[in-house]
Amino acid sequence: MTIGLNIMEDARNCSRELVFLKMEQLVCDMQNPETGVPLRRQKMFLTTIPSAFLAYDLVEWLMDKLNIEEMEAVHLANLLCQHGYFFPVGDTRSLAIKDDGSLYRFQAPYFWPSHHAPDNTDYAIYLLKRSMKNKQKHSLEDYEQEALARLKKLLLHKWDFITLQAEEQVNTSKDKKKSDKLVLDSQEKSYWRVHRPPPGAINCLEKTPVASSKKVKKRTIESLRRERALLIQSLNRPWVKTSQVIESLLNHCQEYIEFDSFVVGVLPSNPWITEDTTLWTLNNREVEVPTEQRVKLWAVSLEDLLNDATGVKEFERYLRSEYSVENIMFWKAVQSLRRGGKSDIEKKVHDIYNEFLSSNATCEVNLDSSTIQCVQEAMKTPSRYTFDSALLHVYSLMEKDTYPRFLKSPHYRDLLLNALHPAQKKKFFNFGAGMKKRMVSAVGAGKRSKNPSHLSGSSVDLSHMSHSLEEEPGSMSSRHSHSTSDLHDLGIPGENNLASSRLSSPSGSRDNVPEDNPHTLQVPRLSPSGSDRESTSDHVSLEVPTRPPVPTPASVVAPWEAMEQP
Repeated sequence: MTIGLNIMEDARNCSRELVFLKMEQLVCDMQNPETGVPLRRQKMFLTTIPSAFLAYDLVEWLMDKLNIEEMEAVHLANLLCQHGYFFPVGDTRSLAIKDDGSLYRFQAPYFWPSHHAPDNTDYAIYLLKRSMKNKQKHSLEDYEQEALARLKKLLLHKWDFITLQAEEQVNTSKDKKKSDKLVLDSQEKSYWRVHRPPPGAINCLEKTPVASSKKVKKRTIESLRRERALLIQSLNRPWVKTSQVIESLLNHCQEYIEFDSFVVGVLPSNPWITEDTTLWTLNNREVEVPTEQRVKLWAVSLEDLLNDATGVKEFERYLRSEYSVENIMFWKAVQSLRRGGKSDIEKKVHDIYNEFLSSNATCEVNLDSSTIQCVQEAMKTPSRYTFDSALLHVYSLMEKDTYPRFLKSPHYRDLLLNALHPAQKKKFFNFGAGMKKRMVSAVGAGKRSKNPSHLSGSSVDLSHMSHSLEEEPGSMSSRHSHSTSDLHDLGIPGENNLASSRLSSPSGSRDNVPEDNPHTLQVPRLSPSGSDRESTSDHVSLEVPTRPPVPTPASVVAPWEAMEQP
């Protein structure tokens, strides 16, 4: 692809005129009748296409003329097509070369980028001319119709001149041959496809608003050597198959999907939505009792266990019970060295070596001789990474020995059994509270006597008859049975007792009505002595309002208004 890259590099370093000159010289060689690309009339089914050539003839000509490979020839042909030096005959929407039997046609020199600059007036004449022709063959696309409407507003002061020019060109084209007319129409359409492409299409002729100030560095022998060494290193690097990478990613996702907050949510609630900080309290770095999800995450890998401060504390507690705490202590010391200050590095390196690796170490770590020798060599220049080889060996020992025993130990099972199970907080909608308040306010608004004389000394508690919407629906029958039994204790017959009393005595509903006031209902209450028998002297008299006569539609009175009337 050296030719194509050279042209693009010339476009960066030289002027656009020089680039166009090189490309046009190559196109002129292609159009040579003797040594150029074979140009002839092509037959397709029942039609004949004049002045066309095949795509693979162009690619073969570039390969033979420039002595380049097929891929480079296709790339160079695409650059020439995108700049508008030739175009596909059938489909002018995609300016690309296909190395097959597709037909292409050279662009007239008048429409080359260096010979003719596009103008809004010319584009408006072209669009208006197409709208005047046969709409089935020359119909405008959506973006072209929008462009024509914008140009009409922009060039309204000379729109009459544009209309006259379009009509003149349409009348002139009628006198031409059909073949010449087809070639000219396709050339003009391809020209505006290059200079006025549809939205989202590539435009190689578009100029940048600001000139690039980036200077191209000259390539030296040293830079070429470095590039060569990098390429050799990349060739010798082991590669993993894509199928294996995808399989490992799927396994990783399936393993951690239970702990993904975006998938399973967070418990008890999301603090960013509910403003409840319980989640942060339960998942602090160090807690006394961890959550169940946190303890389960420790069993996924040793890395997840060591990344959790509470997990490290529990793992160290278990290792102390087995008298094998030296590995985790060495791991914590090396992590402190890596994250500590720069001034204390040398002192910490010697302290860690004396405590864990020397022959007289108080908490000696089990390492082989080669690892200890590697650490001793690294201690000549102490740094944060002096004990990396020893840490890798200790980590593998914990992963293969102590970590599996920790997961099978009673200590881990107790942590899992005693872990917290945060439940999601439910929202209770107390629909009955507002209704009760409205009922109480409506009852209190009526005009009633505060302490009637016939209710003095009697206290009837009917609070058990109020139904709360927060209770379960299953307790409805129990409430009904309790209320019925309480009414029976008070001497008030329930539904069954009232029905039986009515059947036994037709006038039973009027027995408790005094003769002096037929609209008064006497309700028996418990006797002061506590006995269950009814006392006729201790009746509670309740006034029953009389039924008002049927009002006329003009004087409708509500029941509560009738009660308030004196």
